[in-house]
Amino acid sequence: MKASDIREAFKLAERGDIISFAGGFPAPETFPTALVAEVAHEVAARMGASSLQYGPTEGLYELREYVANHLSGEGIECTAENVLLTNGSQQALDLIAKITLDPGDCVIVEKPGYIGGIAAFNQYEPSFAPVPLDNEGIRVDILEGLLRQGGPVGAGPVKLCYVVPNFHNPTGVTVSEPRRARLAELAREYGFCVIEDNPYGDLRFEGTPKRHIRTYDTGEHVLYLGSFSKVFVPGFRVGYAVGPEPVIRKLAIAKQGTDLCSNSFGQRIILECAKRGLLEKHTASIIDTYRKKRDLMLQALAEYFPDEVEWTYPEGGFFVWVTLPEGMNAKEMLPRAVAEERVAYVSGGASFVDGTGANTIRLAYSQASDRDIEEGIRRLGRFLKREVARLRSGATQNEPGSANGSLAPGAKLDRKEGIGAIGANR
Repeated sequence: MKASDIREAFKLAERGDIISFAGGFPAPETFPTALVAEVAHEVAARMGASSLQYGPTEGLYELREYVANHLSGEGIECTAENVLLTNGSQQALDLIAKITLDPGDCVIVEKPGYIGGIAAFNQYEPSFAPVPLDNEGIRVDILEGLLRQGGPVGAGPVKLCYVVPNFHNPTGVTVSEPRRARLAELAREYGFCVIEDNPYGDLRFEGTPKRHIRTYDTGEHVLYLGSFSKVFVPGFRVGYAVGPEPVIRKLAIAKQGTDLCSNSFGQRIILECAKRGLLEKHTASIIDTYRKKRDLMLQALAEYFPDEVEWTYPEGGFFVWVTLPEGMNAKEMLPRAVAEERVAYVSGGASFVDGTGANTIRLAYSQASDRDIEEGIRRLGRFLKREVARLRSGATQNEPGSANGSLAPGAKLDRKEGIGAIGANR
């Protein structure tokens, strides 16, 4: 077990004068504070002390029904019995690992991948098989080649394949429709489970929504994870796992030994808001907020970052992925960025299970104020220009590394055309 680089970055950004792009937190201004206060009062007044009691391990049945009905409308046919409510989707990752992994079993992860997912699996001592990303998400052709040879040499059987298909954390890219279909086919053909983690899918700013991977699943080989944290109230810590009933029952047994039940009062508030049709309205209302933040960051990157630096163009979600010139080490640079420019980010190396990616950075635009986005990127750009000059002058950095071609480079936002391209020439 080891500390998360994201949490370590938070420590550097605790002072009030630091502009931080480290945490992928929702924007506080999007929280429905007055609505939650009103509904909480009504729920407590109507239900009395029972509203504050423990709830069932599986979660409130009515809220599970709501999740099932909502997902059925998106092509995932399921009932309440297929849904387990969890402490955010993060707990679901831990529970899935707990019931499926023996030491040495193989877990396929994206390269780069979500740090929290990697950490959840890592505690059960698997072997990781990283599969690179490009502008259409996970490279299923490389994955297929790996599966054909029986998985990594010396590893146990392939049990899980973990993907964040929409507005990926950390890169912001989205898996294309053909690759979603092929991933489900490979899972059925080779007998492993795909974990489709989709906390950001409802936060699309442009483009056409993609079908969920689970809608292509004809053999019950895909587990779908979702959360109310990014689109409603993160502090309630209410997420969900959707899968075959036998798997959900096993996950519930594992959850009994973990926390007995999730936040029951938070579930009641979410359920009441769902009954009133307020959840969908709230989600629709916050998309413009995040779209504006993304556009501000992309504009600032184009204006202030050195020409040698590249980045992705997300169609939704919270993140932009930055690739620095080879030989630069983002983790080693971070304390200097904080000290010299009062700006913080997450170094990308921890997202690579193979030790590469030292020259990458994750920037979250979700929580920073509009003013801080422009000022923070201006500061960071000034810092990076100095670091690029140091690199050119022959100054050395500790533990140089690179993304190793795992993600195609991004391009500056072309304000004249009003579009951005990933992988285009700069």
